[in-house]
Amino acid sequence: MSVSQTGVPRRSGVLSTITRPLLSCYYPLGDPEVPVEMLDIYADCGVDVLEIGMSSPDPFLDGPDVSASMARADRGQARRQLDAVLDQLARQRHAPKPLLMCYADADHPGRVTPQFWAGLSSVLVVAREADPVAAEIEACAKSAGVPASAFVPLPLKEAGLDAARRSAFYVMLQASAGKTGPRAQVDPDAEDRIARLRAAGVEVPILLGFGISNGAQAGSARALGADGVIVGSQVLRAAFSGPQALAATLTDLRGGLDA
Repeated sequence: MSVSQTGVPRRSGVLSTITRPLLSCYYPLGDPEVPVEMLDIYADCGVDVLEIGMSSPDPFLDGPDVSASMARADRGQARRQLDAVLDQLARQRHAPKPLLMCYADADHPGRVTPQFWAGLSSVLVVAREADPVAAEIEACAKSAGVPASAFVPLPLKEAGLDAARRSAFYVMLQASAGKTGPRAQVDPDAEDRIARLRAAGVEVPILLGFGISNGAQAGSARALGADGVIVGSQVLRAAFSGPQALAATLTDLRGGLDA
């Protein structure tokens, strides 16, 4: 593993060509309150990975912001909605890489249909421990050439370490216990968890998610050893407030990471 001039580790995998701290931000697939044209703002403000959130009938780890957004989406139109997102990203010179975040739902269209995964860079499946549907979704995506990212929940267990070692894109390490939503600060114990993942042999980028809501917290995550952050609820709140609020939030996050 080498280190770039910016001090950001170069690690193996799809994201190894990005030498700055990684900013991954949530986009609600199919939510009519956040039109695809807003994706231009994500690209312009330096988002590296677009975490495209697919609606679920049981978003058990998401707080009220994301859950309400998912409830507005028409799940039956997921592939058509993905096409619209990918078409919008294709217009950008520096488009973020598209990752689909989904739950391990038994009726997930990408469970048995490899064509569903066309155009995506990765999939991140949120599931309860030992849920076989998650493995089926990941296997179907892999058959289409789409690598899996890993969600590592708290408390950090051996199963989480195993999942992180298998990740081929990035690891989302839960930064705070509970459901998604802004927190007052970043849990300093994340530093030890990141160290455990590295000691276990994880080579792909490790990003902290759950609770990160501003540039100062993004900077704190970097100081704890994270390769970047994943921001969901706060980005959603900003998007609901309009383009200027979204641009301000993303610029703040990007600045906090790069400081």
